[in-house]
Amino acid sequence: MDKKKRVVLIGGGFAGLNFIKRLYNSKDYHITLVDTNNYNYFTPLLYQVATGFLEPSSISYPFRKLFQGKEVAFRMADVVRVNAERNTVYLSDGGTLVYDLLVFAAGSKSNFYGNESVRKNATALKGIDDALYMRNRLIEILEKASVEQDPIEKAKLLTVVIAGGGPTGVEVAGMLAEFKDTILAEEYPEMLNATLKVYVVDGAPHLLAPMSGKTHKAAYSILKRLGIHVILNVQVTSYENDEVHLS
Repeated sequence: MDKKKRVVLIGGGFAGLNFIKRLYNSKDYHITLVDTNNYNYFTPLLYQVATGFLEPSSISYPFRKLFQGKEVAFRMADVVRVNAERNTVYLSDGGTLVYDLLVFAAGSKSNFYGNESVRKNATALKGIDDALYMRNRLIEILEKASVEQDPIEKAKLLTVVIAGGGPTGVEVAGMLAEFKDTILAEEYPEMLNATLKVYVVDGAPHLLAPMSGKTHKAAYSILKRLGIHVILNVQVTSYENDEVHLS
């Protein structure tokens, strides 16, 4: 151990695991991974967990099982601060880690662009906890809608607004469209004639803005065909008291 360089890695997502994969057979390093969760998860399929089409276990795997027999230690904690002069990381569990090399691969957070009402009231979709919250909230709302007699209140319960027409927003919209065309009628016969309205709102002129023009057109065409309402060149300015306000 004295001869090995101590590597502390913050974050066990795609970047973190690929970094570890390159080093764990080396005799020169001892790695300690620090992550808020004790599992890695496949972020591109979060939307399927959020809409109830997959279970969390289908897209996640525990770090400790992954690292069995490897020169990798694991700490389930958040980073509180780093003292670069002392090469020390302070953790939320009260512990500290001393390092020779510190690597940050902590991923990203949802950007609400300073919009506090949206940050407080909307549902973000970044991790498995978010996906489970969204799934449970969706089920709760559908159960309420199934017994609601007031048509205006029922229509409100069956309206979903997705702020953001990037990959996650488009994928969630597509799954909700599949949900309303298949599962809704099968599992909620009380809502046979009800309509689940899904809106995608994005400030850019195209869906999937960073991608190709061909992709822009295909995404727009497919969502429209699925009955999704797409609103472009418009931003969500606030979300309070069950009302979404647009620019």
